[in-house]
Amino acid sequence: MIPLRPGLRLLLKWMGPLRLMLAFGALVLLVLRPVPGTPPVHTGWDMIPTLVFPALVPLFFMVLLLDGIMSAVQLASYPGERRRYQTVIGISLGMALLLLLRWWPYFGFVFA
Repeated sequence: MIPLRPGLRLLLKWMGPLRLMLAFGALVLLVLRPVPGTPPVHTGWDMIPTLVFPALVPLFFMVLLLDGIMSAVQLASYPGERRRYQTVIGISLGMALLLLLRWWPYFGFVFA
């Protein structure tokens, strides 16, 4: 087992498994964006980056925003865990902003 620093261990505990999967999925979408102007492929494995990933981006974006809102509700309900929920809100909204900025050229080219 890889030893983790205490700060990273606390962050992973604060995030929880579902938020970690959401953040990992968003990171995958950030890295594997096709080049703007790439024509969609409708068969084979090439359809994953040209059809599936662009369809997942709005879903992940909205779920990240929803997670930020729900963390704000939890923050209001549990003021003793202020630092935890502020961190989670920052990560969720930061990932949503990164998705928006990274994929904006792709969707702008498609809809232009």
